[in-house]
Amino acid sequence: MNVEKSQRTFAAVTLITVAAVALVLVVYAAVIGTITGGDVVIASGSSVQGTIYYSPNNSTGWATTLDVSNPANSWYARLNVTAGGYSGPVNIDWLLQRKSGPSSWTNIGWVNDTAVTLDGTAQIIYTSGLSSSTNHDWVTEVAGVAGTYHVIAYVNNV
Repeated sequence: MNVEKSQRTFAAVTLITVAAVALVLVVYAAVIGTITGGDVVIASGSSVQGTIYYSPNNSTGWATTLDVSNPANSWYARLNVTAGGYSGPVNIDWLLQRKSGPSSWTNIGWVNDTAVTLDGTAQIIYTSGLSSSTNHDWVTEVAGVAGTYHVIAYVNNV
């Protein structure tokens, strides 16, 4: 009987040891599977500020509003970024909207994905970039439809 008691004790100790080792491996495996990313720094005051301006001829008469006498006439937009803003590469998506109610707008179309580098100072950005030479004529999107329109510039950091 003494041998039988020793075997039971041995079996119990073995089971407890195997369970303890298995628990350590499970905890160790969970620790191995935890991955922490680097810091995300969100700086205050680093957003882009500016105003959209319009011109009937892409060179003069830039204003925050524009009256186009005929929906078949050309008109252009640009973004004047104010000083003290974001510095770094950005992509700008330009959206044309037509007023469809007292305070509602309908999306008409997206134009270009303008890639530029902002330097934190006042800059003028056209749909073609820093040069007005190939700035987009919005008459294409208006397609002869009279109405009230505006352009929105979505500035996304790269």
